[in-house]
Amino acid sequence: MAKTLLRSLQAVGSGIRTGWLLLGVTLILIIVCEAGLRLALTTWDWLVERQPLTEHKINRSAPVDSALGDADYSVEWKREYSKAFDEVRRHVWQPYVYWRHAPYRSGYLNVDQNGLRATWNPPTRDGTDDPPPVRVFTFGGSTMWGWGARDDHTIASYLSKLLHEQGYRAEVTNYGQLGYVSTQEVIALLRCIQRGEVPDIVLFYDGINDVVSSYFNDEAGLSITEAVRRAEFRLSWRPKQLARIYGRRFPIENLWGFHRLATGLQRRPRPQAAPPPPSDDALVRQTVRMYEANLTLVESLGRSYGFDPLFYWQPVIFSKRHRSPYEQYWAERLLFIEQTPNMEQMYDAIYRRIQRSQALNSRPHFHDIGTLFHDLKEPHYRDFGPISRSGNRLIAAAMVNDVIGLIEQRRAGAEEKRVR
Repeated sequence: MAKTLLRSLQAVGSGIRTGWLLLGVTLILIIVCEAGLRLALTTWDWLVERQPLTEHKINRSAPVDSALGDADYSVEWKREYSKAFDEVRRHVWQPYVYWRHAPYRSGYLNVDQNGLRATWNPPTRDGTDDPPPVRVFTFGGSTMWGWGARDDHTIASYLSKLLHEQGYRAEVTNYGQLGYVSTQEVIALLRCIQRGEVPDIVLFYDGINDVVSSYFNDEAGLSITEAVRRAEFRLSWRPKQLARIYGRRFPIENLWGFHRLATGLQRRPRPQAAPPPPSDDALVRQTVRMYEANLTLVESLGRSYGFDPLFYWQPVIFSKRHRSPYEQYWAERLLFIEQTPNMEQMYDAIYRRIQRSQALNSRPHFHDIGTLFHDLKEPHYRDFGPISRSGNRLIAAAMVNDVIGLIEQRRAGAEEKRVR
């Protein structure tokens, strides 16, 4: 019996060793395959991104942003900026608006302890009797935040520079955040007011993210990541849901190559009818109506708290008539590579309705600058919105006279009160 027991234990031990050996070999194969897939897919992305520019004989030895008119965007500049941008995209929880950037410091991108992007403002002059500068708050999504731009070359920084060049003392604070829609911005302004941070002038720059949100959520007025927030609600109370979400997240974060391969195979074209393109339907009307309501709320707050608002409806790549090869590549990528074939129709329908809206165009503080880059041949776009340094300056130049007009009105009103 002892021999039988010994043989049984030996068999079990042999089985365990064989199991561990198979497990080890399997893990090694997974690691090798994952590394191979990552290398192959990264090389594929690199080749795909460069192919349109090579076909059109654009100098790919120059960095990406040289195609956007920023000649000083050196290779080293691009490398360091890309690294900083990847790191600065970390977010922290922010009540009511979901997220804001975490503090970050680098040579090109800086975010303060409040999650706000650094903005160029003129230095203060000690020992002078200058009146306090006009406080200007700017709100918007990634384009206002300054995606693709250094701190001193965002729309907010250019606005501050242009005001300074024309002799106006202003302090511009950039409240733009990646991915924000206009409703989040209105809530962010309300939170500022609740803390006693009341501007003299508040400027909103919107359009692109509101359309994206409506497109993906099939409902207007929600944040772009609303589906994620809904899934996370009371997540710790639902262990099964938590396990499902983290089960999906594990291959995304740790088996990136396998996940990309599986996702790509799932998205291969299938012989099926394409969804009907969005038209001037209820969702389009709802998107514009929601935006109009946000403007009304801000105007009402301005009357109550003594600030003046400005609203700008922003340009989008799909409305540009003369796209450079680089811009054409991005327009096609957004529609097909990102699996959003009807996005252009959605933009066209909403932008046309904005142009026809009497409720918007009758407001003196609303400005539709969606056609600002309409006929320009110079490239300014990467992704949906213009991000070139020269593009940001053009946008700021379209705003500065409106800001100056409000500053002069405020001065005249203050002088009238003083005389009385």
